[in-house]
Amino acid sequence: MTEAGEKTVATTGEVIEVLREAMETGDDTRFIAQFAEDAVYETPFVLDGQPSRLEGFETISKVLGAEHLMKKLLEFQKVSVQVYPAADHEVATAQFTIEGKVVAGGDSFVLPSSVGIIRVRHGKIVHYTDYTNILRGAQIAGVLKQFAESLVQ
Repeated sequence: MTEAGEKTVATTGEVIEVLREAMETGDDTRFIAQFAEDAVYETPFVLDGQPSRLEGFETISKVLGAEHLMKKLLEFQKVSVQVYPAADHEVATAQFTIEGKVVAGGDSFVLPSSVGIIRVRHGKIVHYTDYTNILRGAQIAGVLKQFAESLVQ
């Protein structure tokens, strides 16, 4: 039982649920607000020349809050997440799946979008390693050819 006035902090599972809701509603501000001031966000599967490690809330906010092409191409309607807690209560693996429609044409899609290893401390994300399914996302959005051409330039 907590004392009156004592604030409880979100668990790792609760923070992941907020991420899911923010993805589903397109609320980038709420998504980014889950990161701690000294957080690290890593995306190991990136191309040369792209940042694979973002450090600090300000940098994470700037990059993740930027307008991305995929947001213009895909409409998210439902985001599901499977959470696999680790032995360390601060850590969980989250497997996200997105259902939606392709903006140009209206085709429905189901995208196993990413697997993230997320560490939450004091109710905020301190480390997030995001293994994003970039190729399948580009295929669904109809830009796989353009994506592939960008790899050889």
